[in-house]
Amino acid sequence: MNLKLKKIGLLFNPKNTSKSWVTHAMAPTSFVQDDIIRVFVGGWDESGISRIYEINLNKLKPTEIINIKKEPILDIGFKGCFDENGVFPGHISIDEDKIYLSYTGFQLGHKIPHYNFSGLLKLINNIFIKTSNSPLLDRHDEGLYVRAGHSFIKEGPFYHSVYSSGSTFEMVGGKLRPNYNVFYKKTSSLEKSDFASAGKKIIEFDQDEHGLGRPQIFKLNNIYFVIYTVRTKDMNYSIGISYSKNLKDWTRYYWDIEQFKTLNEFDSEMIYFPFFQQIGDNWGYIFYSGNEFGKFGLGAIKLEIKND
Repeated sequence: MNLKLKKIGLLFNPKNTSKSWVTHAMAPTSFVQDDIIRVFVGGWDESGISRIYEINLNKLKPTEIINIKKEPILDIGFKGCFDENGVFPGHISIDEDKIYLSYTGFQLGHKIPHYNFSGLLKLINNIFIKTSNSPLLDRHDEGLYVRAGHSFIKEGPFYHSVYSSGSTFEMVGGKLRPNYNVFYKKTSSLEKSDFASAGKKIIEFDQDEHGLGRPQIFKLNNIYFVIYTVRTKDMNYSIGISYSKNLKDWTRYYWDIEQFKTLNEFDSEMIYFPFFQQIGDNWGYIFYSGNEFGKFGLGAIKLEIKND
């Protein structure tokens, strides 16, 4: 298998987009509608609180911005809820004619820095609506502090979901940071009850890493892929990808993402929060956030996948 990468570069700089969207294009996800890619990102206000916003790009020329929606499509949750202190996109997932957007909610902790659990939106009459004010992926022994970053693909009657889960924090770079790995779960619906039990850990961080998160599952050329964030103990933030032919045995593909970090540019230190948007039969764009979790912009890398 050959994964061919070509950098496209900066697509959008979010600086002072609106009064409520001051910085960041964090954790992009998207879907194609006609000739437009509808991209959703976490935009921060002046207090560093994230809400979800939408920008529209030309499908075949993603550096061309069609529209920017300056009001959030999802605001923070009610006081005391899992998403009271910020929300940012998980992933767009499609079930035939139904489009879902998972999202990660932030809630501050007292003895740990924060909690992250995953909520779900459904597109109804072209507006994303919460399916519940409580999380779809809630606290579980496999993830006491983090259970989020959910995505799925639908095959026949079953949903194949991946998400990140973790129950520890670790001192990295002088700050407590969460540990999490990638989990898989097969369900017959998207009901909370289907996610009340544990999934299966399929991709685990190695000794030099402290977290693999926000996984997206997709299928191309009859191969399943999961693309995810990688955090290392030397404070490098990057992108990883693994593949499988049967959803059981996963192989990590080691690629050189570091070559695309460009000196003195928006992504000189970080290429993070990946989302793969398929465009052709065997190719698409990896959207990503640049330095400081997307403070200075949204970028893209073209990915083409060829079987040996």
